[in-house]
Amino acid sequence: MTEEVKSTPQKEEPKLCTTKEKLGHAIGVLGHDSAYTLWGTWAQPFMTDILQLPLAFITALMAGGRIFDAVTDISMGVIADRTKSKWGRFRPWILRAGPLFCLCMALSFIKPPFGTVGTCIFAGIMFILTGSVIFTAVDIPFWSLPAAMTSNTKERDSIIGTTTTFSNLIVGVIGFAMPITLSALGETEWTSYFTIAAVVAVFAAVMYLISFKNTKEHVIPDDSEKFSLKLALKNIFTNQPLLCVQLSNLGFLLGMVMKGGLNYFYFRYNVGDLSLMAIPSLIGMVAQVLGAILFTVLSKRIGKKACMYGGVIILSITHAVLYFAGWSNIIVIFVCAAFSSTALGALIVCVNAMMADTIEYGEWKTGQRNEAMITSTRCFVTKCVMAASVIIVNITIGVTGYVQGAAEQSANVVNAIHTMYSLGTAGVVILGVIPMFFYKLTEKRHAEIMEELAARKAQKKD
Repeated sequence: MTEEVKSTPQKEEPKLCTTKEKLGHAIGVLGHDSAYTLWGTWAQPFMTDILQLPLAFITALMAGGRIFDAVTDISMGVIADRTKSKWGRFRPWILRAGPLFCLCMALSFIKPPFGTVGTCIFAGIMFILTGSVIFTAVDIPFWSLPAAMTSNTKERDSIIGTTTTFSNLIVGVIGFAMPITLSALGETEWTSYFTIAAVVAVFAAVMYLISFKNTKEHVIPDDSEKFSLKLALKNIFTNQPLLCVQLSNLGFLLGMVMKGGLNYFYFRYNVGDLSLMAIPSLIGMVAQVLGAILFTVLSKRIGKKACMYGGVIILSITHAVLYFAGWSNIIVIFVCAAFSSTALGALIVCVNAMMADTIEYGEWKTGQRNEAMITSTRCFVTKCVMAASVIIVNITIGVTGYVQGAAEQSANVVNAIHTMYSLGTAGVVILGVIPMFFYKLTEKRHAEIMEELAARKAQKKD
């Protein structure tokens, strides 16, 4: 199949979703990201300072778990694409795996009455089960769902933009509420972690059920064509725009996840007040929503790719400013958080929207539509990044002399944390934008591909 696409009149695909369905997906992310944000952000501090497990074990567990998770992501992509039910391919997993993930997330914050070895075994089982198996079973279908709800790119961008905005809000709420609530209940007590996790788990499970009830899959693959794993893999490895997006996503995520992993240590030991960690989270909640809105407006005028360049420039400058300003000026930290979070909000929506566009590109190249397989590549990259981030964070604090549970850390530790928190983030984000120079799937070209796909389907019917 050639790379050339004939210039054809750009006809918009019909809109398929109701407002209720769009909101249904957005409501689902309130549960999805509240539970995962709490678990993903606070699992390491819990194991490090509450369970006081060996740092080497935590590093091996979290890095190994993320690598295993990356493999299960691809496997889940195959399973989801091949799922057949009266509810569709993806919605059944939201119904079944979503509430189960919530339960396991809460149980992950239990301190068992075992010795060090027994606690390591318990923590290891819960970490792998929660993050690498059950979360994967709901995460891939959830983020594949927008492409199955509609093939209209504007409508799909609207769904992704709305869901991402809701995601930014709930991530900000968890980020704001968790350190404050933890400080109020007792940040050194395991029961404080578990109580908060249990409340969030109940809330998240209800959101999953509402999402399942109020969404619908309108884009149905041709049942006459059997699923081909060979074509599905080809859909990924010959999809040049997808590879560019995911390589860029790798850099952006590594910067942000690495910074997120250092947040607890930065505010507890550099700033000296864990409760102040809530303020950048609150700022980020508002700023990321603003960033998502700015992307929605600007992308229509200058395109997604230009928006991505702008976001990277702003994000990099603010982190360079933070490095030279140091951590003694809390106002500078908050201002930098506002600008970087605005840029991050735009980048998150940009990556998700560009990745959704590559679904039709892959279908055009191979003749097989694979929403879940393509979505699984995003999750694959995310989990690989999380594995790398855990190693980087733990090496940063480990080799500089971090003392678990100590009230204060040495100058070497706090200086290393600050450098990685600021310049380290800026550096990997800048590297992440390089693959975008090779990304050629413009809005115009995508519209042309949609026209050709529509023509092929019409020809089959005739």
